[in-house]
Amino acid sequence: MPKILKHKKNILVTLATSTTILGLSGFYLSKDSTGLEVLNHTLGLFIFEWVDYPDSWILDIATLLGILTISLGLLTLFFSKYFHQWQLKSIQRRPYSIVIGLSEQNISLLKSTYPEQSTIIIEKDKEHPHLDIFKERGFAVIQGHTKEAIENLNLCYMERCIISTGNDRKNIALGKLLMNVIKSDHKQTIYICISNRDLNVLFKQDVIGCDKRKNITVITYSLYENMAKKLFLEHSILGEQSNIINTKDDFSMILVGDSDLAIELVYHISFLSTLPNENNLTLYLVGVNANKFQDKIKKLFPKIEKIPHLTIKAKEINSESLAFYEDKVWESDNLTNIMIATTDEEKNLDIAINLQDTTYIREIGHNRFKTKVLFALYHNLGLGEEIDKNQKAFANFYTFGNISKTSTKEILFDEELDLIAKLIHNDYRGEPDVITETLYNNWLATTAHKQDANKTQALHIDIKLLAFGLKRVKSPKSLNELLKLNEKKFYTILEDSDKTEEKLNNYKTAYFPTSFDNTLLDRVARSEHNRWNAFHYLNGWQYSSKRNDDAKEHHCLQPLEDFDMDAIKETYQYDIASVYYMPQYLARGGFEIYHLNNQ
Repeated sequence: MPKILKHKKNILVTLATSTTILGLSGFYLSKDSTGLEVLNHTLGLFIFEWVDYPDSWILDIATLLGILTISLGLLTLFFSKYFHQWQLKSIQRRPYSIVIGLSEQNISLLKSTYPEQSTIIIEKDKEHPHLDIFKERGFAVIQGHTKEAIENLNLCYMERCIISTGNDRKNIALGKLLMNVIKSDHKQTIYICISNRDLNVLFKQDVIGCDKRKNITVITYSLYENMAKKLFLEHSILGEQSNIINTKDDFSMILVGDSDLAIELVYHISFLSTLPNENNLTLYLVGVNANKFQDKIKKLFPKIEKIPHLTIKAKEINSESLAFYEDKVWESDNLTNIMIATTDEEKNLDIAINLQDTTYIREIGHNRFKTKVLFALYHNLGLGEEIDKNQKAFANFYTFGNISKTSTKEILFDEELDLIAKLIHNDYRGEPDVITETLYNNWLATTAHKQDANKTQALHIDIKLLAFGLKRVKSPKSLNELLKLNEKKFYTILEDSDKTEEKLNNYKTAYFPTSFDNTLLDRVARSEHNRWNAFHYLNGWQYSSKRNDDAKEHHCLQPLEDFDMDAIKETYQYDIASVYYMPQYLARGGFEIYHLNNQ
């Protein structure tokens, strides 16, 4: 019966169509009925108004199918309420997920092969157009007040809950409600969508920083944060000019737009662009409201100007004018990436096409174009996909920010990144144990700020690998195989391996380089420290000779060259470890290290 109810629409449509076709054919062939009578007699099959018609096997089958159509319709109508109750109870007997709110993000998540047999959807709007779609797919759906729905569920077997109603404050309130009613000892994860950065910070400080129940993990996220993260996993901060990492050359990037996505791009650029040779980056903010957007960036990240390698310049110019495309900013030295992220995807596409056709047509035509143009298409218009494929006329032009490709299980849950971040945190604690339970408990015991710091370190791994001429690739190989392969490839290219071993034996108490330009290992370790500095500046921290976390003050928030006390110099062990243990982090995350030439 459950399978019939799940597919009732298709079954009923098939039965009704067959009844109609056979009825029309049968009455027409009988030649005892006029055209209108044929139609009336056929419709009568659905309401049990049978007429005396000649013997016909076609009409006999049509009559039977008509009876089945009406009977099944009445039966499913009668049992649907009880089936729904049975379905809800059945799901709650084993690990399951709750999805609260049918926002665009959650709709995309549910469409991306999310398991309907173990998912309960809660949606307050009873008229939401996607409710029937997900019911037909087999999801258990609760329509009505969310608070009442949550309180009536058995949350013991809830594995995860994703809250995205389209309203940040409502998401926060529902997240707090869920945390208050959970009584289970099982491990559970609550994902709360908070797009507003200020609200996100306050929520982490208020809830995640204080509520330390061992069984609940609270993860806040935003669609735009995930878009930025996915973009820089696919496209390097250096674009097609990866050789810059081996030089001390300055480089530049351009960001068009003042959207929430643009804010997340600035945030990620700020810490991802810390390179081993401390190359300076100039980030140009271009648009009709560029000055206002720069002020907003300063408000959100009040210490961003303290990041030594980063200079942000506003270029206020309207993209509707020809002067926009003829401006000298597009000729900036070592321009690695142009990112277009206004709120209007059609405008993003228009700017990209005009850059191709007006600004860079000759460079593209002569194969001299080295800059990547990355433009946001939130719903990926068909033309955008064609541009991605056409790398002749649109060399180095790529789309990003597609909601359906960003709101997936892989991006939202990102278990590989989380695992690497937990391993990093474990090493900071000096824990040799990498058992899952230990990693999980240690992770829950730390603050949200430190969790985010570890995640940004995990995101920076690609830059560190690039410095060694390496990259990571997802691999199906076993952990033991990956450990051996990664360690062999990585450690054989470390400069001055004998001294490296000596450093690792002594770094806890003794090692601090006299010059950070001596070895590649030291230069990359310095980029990690600068990444740590940038992350803290972005989050409002500043230097003080005495550490005070409550005041966001830290004695290590300065260049390594300025470390003058032995106690502070000892912290360099963490920067060295961040580089040296990358092969293990990546292996445990399921990644194999390759040379850039794929060998």
